[in-house]
Amino acid sequence: MREITLQEVLDARENRASSQKRLLAQYGKPLLGLTMNIAGPIKRSALGDFLFQQTLWELWERVGGDIVHEERLDAATGLEAILVCGLPAEEVKALAVELETARPAGRLLDLDVIGIDGEKLSRGTPRTCLVCGGPAGPCARSRAHGLAAIGEATESLLRDFAAVRLGELAAAALIAEVELTPKPGLVDLRNSGAHRDMDLPLFRRSARSLEPYFRQAVSLGMERMDCMPSLQAAGLAAEKTMFAATAGVNTHKGAVYGFGLLLAAMGSRLVRGGDVFETAAALARAGIPPDPGTHGGEALRRYGASGARGEALAGFPHVRRALTVLRDPGGGPLRALLTLLAEVEDTNLLHRGGPEGLRFVQAAAADILAGPPEEDVSRLEALDSACTARNLSPGGSADLLAAALLLERAGDL
Repeated sequence: MREITLQEVLDARENRASSQKRLLAQYGKPLLGLTMNIAGPIKRSALGDFLFQQTLWELWERVGGDIVHEERLDAATGLEAILVCGLPAEEVKALAVELETARPAGRLLDLDVIGIDGEKLSRGTPRTCLVCGGPAGPCARSRAHGLAAIGEATESLLRDFAAVRLGELAAAALIAEVELTPKPGLVDLRNSGAHRDMDLPLFRRSARSLEPYFRQAVSLGMERMDCMPSLQAAGLAAEKTMFAATAGVNTHKGAVYGFGLLLAAMGSRLVRGGDVFETAAALARAGIPPDPGTHGGEALRRYGASGARGEALAGFPHVRRALTVLRDPGGGPLRALLTLLAEVEDTNLLHRGGPEGLRFVQAAAADILAGPPEEDVSRLEALDSACTARNLSPGGSADLLAAALLLERAGDL
């Protein structure tokens, strides 16, 4: 990202005021403006853009039903958004202050509310200094802290936000996957599928227990590109945490591996660029191959199926495929799952049902995909019954779907 001039800052401010005036005249409703509060001549970074995008997403989650209109600007001076809100200005301001103070990185957000009279609502309490934590005004006027110190504090806040937020999103993706219903042979809101030792509360507990590891994986990726030894050690510790939370039941061992790689790659992408999938593949190549005694190792030896490591080494092609389906207007989670079931050489299916079991699920999923989407639910329920009767559970496909759900929610990483 390039340095910007003072004139560009002033022009952006004038353009913003002009847009606000136009929208107030057009809609006659309060406006909520979102910009970034970044000191220095460089206003854009991948980390800063991530904070902006996640905040905007959260705004839509919180008050999307009351947003009448949105305008966005992607410029060197910073990302900007103006939302026209069908709520009282005071209510919008309360939400804005809540978002600015909910996380430490909220200090880097400017959420300005303009009432229908064109006046900006006061936030009530003064901003705090990024460096010393005191009132920001006196420090700014006296230039008490150099730009380098402010930049370091900004970078620290942004990195911490990225690790915490991506950790939250990873745990939420695992929970969203298990709650997706109906799924063939898998635990969901309807039943426990082919699993007698697992249920919904167990999966939720397991996902939440892994959130600290997910945060750590992001931080490791931000710290250095060649973080695989540390990542593998963290992954082994996370497996122990998971087993402690589940009383020894393997709920998310595959996700510990795949999510760890992807989250570390996302962390690396946010600080040094590069493609997430290529970075994840490079990390996988640097890792120690799996134990031949695992289900994945057995599937590789008996059937030549490459499993989770093969998926990672190839740059997660099936995750990318599922992500495309998720983002398609005619797609969605169930269609993404069916696509994975039809195309993935799922080692869990091979372990439970051999090649015949794998072919059965692949053919059934392909047949459902070829039919009308409005029949997906009823036909998946029938496939669920058939898989449960055959003791088949496509856990590998479930992990890949969860990874795609994470990437969808993480935005343009």
